[in-house]
This record gives sequence, structure tokens and C-alpha cells, in this order.
Amino acid sequence: MNDADTNLGSSFSDDTHSVFEFPELDLSDEWMDDDLVSAVSGMNQSYGYQTSDVAGALFSGSSSCFSHPESPSTKTYVAATATASADNQNKKEKKKIKGRVAFKTRSEVEVLDDGFKWRKYGKKMVKNSPHPRNYYKCSVDGCPVKKRVERDRDDPSFVITTYEGSHNHSSMN
Repeated sequence: MNDADTNLGSSFSDDTHSVFEFPELDLSDEWMDDDLVSAVSGMNQSYGYQTSDVAGALFSGSSSCFSHPESPSTKTYVAATATASADNQNKKEKKKIKGRVAFKTRSEVEVLDDGFKWRKYGKKMVKNSPHPRNYYKCSVDGCPVKKRVERDRDDPSFVITTYEGSHNHSSMN
């Protein structure tokens, strides 16, 4: 790895933005804040890019590449970042449309009867919690609703159930 590669990586990585950040509480792959211009603004001093050109590529979904003549590997990296950022922007817009509701209920069982049938599609250990989080999708074809179920890390007698989306059908009961 040469100095140009190291500088490019560090311009994308600081305490608030990181290309390789994995969210702790969500399975989504969003990794940057809303302010994409500030994430790439440092690049124009080091590599001769215009911030407006880079930001334009990030917001438009363009896969055009910005390369520095002495650093061919940056071309691929910036193009991949621009495409990934545009994809993440689309996912953020979809998430805003979906509603998210959470309930905290005292219960011995983890899955409460809410009138719908659910299909379990995942399980994950969560940081700072001894209890796993379980992921479910509504079992009706085409229904976009998902739910997460986990024990409260402070008081395991409580179950936290988070619903995302709206059912496009009536309940099963």
C-alpha cells in the first residue's frame, strides 16, 4: 500500500465517518451520515478533486471515477464508494417511509401472540447484552413487515419487540 492509498483511506475515516463501520443495533448496511459532502471534502486538497464533482457522483448514483494520475488504485475505491453511497441514500429514503414501533413487555416467553404469523430469519448476539436478538418476517407473501425480539439487557424479565413497516393484509385471528 502506498502513501496515496493510506491518505485516501484516512480521508474517509475519522471519529464520525468510517467506510468499514458496522451498525450495532440494526442489520441495515448504512454507514455514512446524511452529510456526504463533508465526508469527501478533504479529498480535494490531497488529490485535486472538486468537492462538488465527488458529491455529485455520490448523490446521483453515478459510477464515474475520480482518479489521481499517480494513484490508479484510488479510481476503483472512489467509484465503489460513490456507488455504495448512492445505494445507501436510496435505502435511507425507503427506511423513512417505513414506520418503526417498539414495545417493552414483561413476559416469560419471547414471542408474544400479536395476531400474525411470523417466520424467523435470523438471530444475532448484540453488543453489551447476554441475550440474542431474533429477527422475524410476516409469513404472508408480499407483506413487508419485520420484527425484532430481544430481552432487555438491564431487566431480562422484559421483552423488547420492534416492528418495522405496515401489514398489507388483515390479522390471522
